[in-house]
Amino acid sequence: MSTYIISDIHGCNLTFRKALKTIKLKKQDTLVILGDLIDRGFDSKGVIDTIFLLLENQFNVICVKGNHEQMFIESFTDITSKVNWMKNGGKDTLKSFLTSDIERIPMKYVDFIKSMKTYYILDGYIMVHAGIDMTVKEPLKDEKSLLWLRDWEEKYDATWLGERKVIHGHTPTTKMNIINQVKENKKIVCIDNGVFVNDKDEYGSLCILKLDDLTFYFEKSIENGNS
Repeated sequence: MSTYIISDIHGCNLTFRKALKTIKLKKQDTLVILGDLIDRGFDSKGVIDTIFLLLENQFNVICVKGNHEQMFIESFTDITSKVNWMKNGGKDTLKSFLTSDIERIPMKYVDFIKSMKTYYILDGYIMVHAGIDMTVKEPLKDEKSLLWLRDWEEKYDATWLGERKVIHGHTPTTKMNIINQVKENKKIVCIDNGVFVNDKDEYGSLCILKLDDLTFYFEKSIENGNS
């Protein structure tokens, strides 16, 4: 049994499926996805369909909500949120469903996104999409920070965190910095390598962390002809 953690797939289903083959995911393993499954890439629907297929075949998949899922949910009831979502990759998600109307997305996808957790705890690790504001009374109830927080890694409360560590995504980080966080035994580890970023060195891969031995796999994006 192994535990693998991925974040920020952003509609890159070809790369996601290739990554699953690379790690040889088994039914007895656990796969934790730290949000932002959708937007920016061209196949957000395909990413969710891949997860549906895994779940239907009794794979253990845990999905944590990201800010892009939250924007998607809020777009049903708030026009300002919808405009913001459309500017940040929502148009690409709608295209993957062959529609320009969010109301035409089948409810099974909407319900799935609404059902996502805001954090997941396993073996002394707290896994969130973005960050944890440890200055508030109940950090794990501060959903806005869990989904949106940036530039917080050096401000953590060592007393609140204790022996635990945090794994998150949300902020694209170079391969070298991702690897060094583990080498240096940092309490906070970001695993987002910006899979959709194809114009900068050290970015552009889907990062997979194997929790058992803290090893990384970097699956280079193969979307839009990348290799």
